[in-house]
Amino acid sequence: MSEIREIDGMVTLPVVALRGLVAFPGIQLNIEIIRPFSLKAFTTGATNYDAKVILLTQKDVACEEPKENDFYKMGVIAEIKHVVKNPRGNLNVVFEGLSRIRIKEFTIDSGFITATGVTKSEFKHTTVSNQISAIHYEIKRRLADIKDIHPNFTEELRLNAEAITDLGYFADFVASSAVIDYKNKQSILEAILLKTRLEK
Repeated sequence: MSEIREIDGMVTLPVVALRGLVAFPGIQLNIEIIRPFSLKAFTTGATNYDAKVILLTQKDVACEEPKENDFYKMGVIAEIKHVVKNPRGNLNVVFEGLSRIRIKEFTIDSGFITATGVTKSEFKHTTVSNQISAIHYEIKRRLADIKDIHPNFTEELRLNAEAITDLGYFADFVASSAVIDYKNKQSILEAILLKTRLEK
């Protein structure tokens, strides 16, 4: 198996397209792969790219065969963690996000999409401003209310969020588990600066 191809800071990987879902670094995402081009991308990533792919959200969930302009340009490099064939004959795949990637170029060849982009490293904050601490506290306070009305945000997820000390990962975890609309999730994924991400 080959490693992730990185040339001059650019990474090239097959693309698995997401509809109504957004991947985040450090978060596992279970996806049913149905469309042939995503299945080919998954298979290529599993065999030729060290079990890595790019998870990229398309703007319109109704688009069956997305092209370059149908995708958001910020996605996530993800590792394939677990694969099982479901009763319908499709694959259910658990991916784990590794890092953000900003897409610069697409290639459609051999029946699937490949993308090249620049990875966005997470900056670990050892100290934060009072303003950021206040936003963090307000989000945690509101999570207690959200769990009472959100269909999938459980008390266990709330406690898991409370325990996260890395505020960038905290924002990503809350976005993945407590935010419903995929367009809002995408907006948070695209926020590189910690304060902006927490505000969103």
